[in-house]
Amino acid sequence: MLHSSAALPRPPPRWGMHPDLIILDTTDPARPRARSLSAALSRIVRSRATNPKFIAGQLRHGPRGAAELAETVDRLADFAETTDLVASHLFDLLHDAYVADDAVRTFLLRENPEAAAAIAARLDAARRRGLWHPRRNDVDAGLAALVNRAIS
Repeated sequence: MLHSSAALPRPPPRWGMHPDLIILDTTDPARPRARSLSAALSRIVRSRATNPKFIAGQLRHGPRGAAELAETVDRLADFAETTDLVASHLFDLLHDAYVADDAVRTFLLRENPEAAAAIAARLDAARRRGLWHPRRNDVDAGLAALVNRAIS
C-alpha cells in the first residue's frame, strides 16, 4: 500500500505526547514530499484503494485481483492496530467499495472466496477492536453474510 515511501519517526516524544510518524513519499523522485502517516494513508485509500479505475483493474485480474483487494484491507488494518493513526472513515470507504458494492462483492465471491472471507474477517476484527466505528447499522449482518457465502 505504501510504495516508494519510508516511515520516519519525529524526535522522541515529550511527556505524555506521541511522536508523529512521517512518510517520505518518493513516488515522484524529483519532488519528494514528507507527509504524516495519517495523511498518507488517507491519500492512498482515496486515490488508489477505492479508486474505480484501480478496482476495475483488479476485477480484470481474477483471483489475484481479489487477493490484492484483501491485502489492501489487511495492510490498512495492520496500520490501525500498530499506530492508532487510521481514521475510522477509511474503513468505511474500503467497506463501501469492496463489500457493499454488489459487483465487487460478487467478483470476490466468484473469483476468490477466501479473499472475500478474509476481507470480512479483517473488517469485523477492526470493528470489534474499536479501530472502526461504522457509519452504517447493517455492517455486522453484511460481513457475516459475506463470510457465510464465501465458505458455502
